[in-house]
Amino acid sequence: MGLFDWLKRRRPAPAPLSVPAEPPAPIAEPEFEGQWRAGADIDSLWSIDPEGNRRATVIDALGAIAIETSDYGPDGRGAWWLFYGLDEDIAFTVPLGARGEGAMVKRIAELPGFRHHAYAAAVRSPEVDTFVVWQRPFD
Repeated sequence: MGLFDWLKRRRPAPAPLSVPAEPPAPIAEPEFEGQWRAGADIDSLWSIDPEGNRRATVIDALGAIAIETSDYGPDGRGAWWLFYGLDEDIAFTVPLGARGEGAMVKRIAELPGFRHHAYAAAVRSPEVDTFVVWQRPFD
């Protein structure tokens, strides 16, 4: 018998935990932008929205490409690619941050007259604005 045995007898033993272990955390849904897919072929640009709808246009049918930014900040949230046809109507849109965007940007940057400075300003913009990054030359 030790000196502090009396203290151990006065303190009840801890009860076993009856709470079941926590279930694993659910897998996080991808960000909105990550639910979109974008890409480029030799002669066309395309996007697939979260519902699986595919939109595409051939590069020869493009009149302009712009990036519309929001005031969410320069992290790309709320910013959209706008692809205009020769009729000046929007052919399709893609949010910045879509999966496959890098291949699309690489193809767009190869177009003659691509405005790298406008692209750089758009991806850093914390304000609501529209940046034309490419426009078909007037004949």
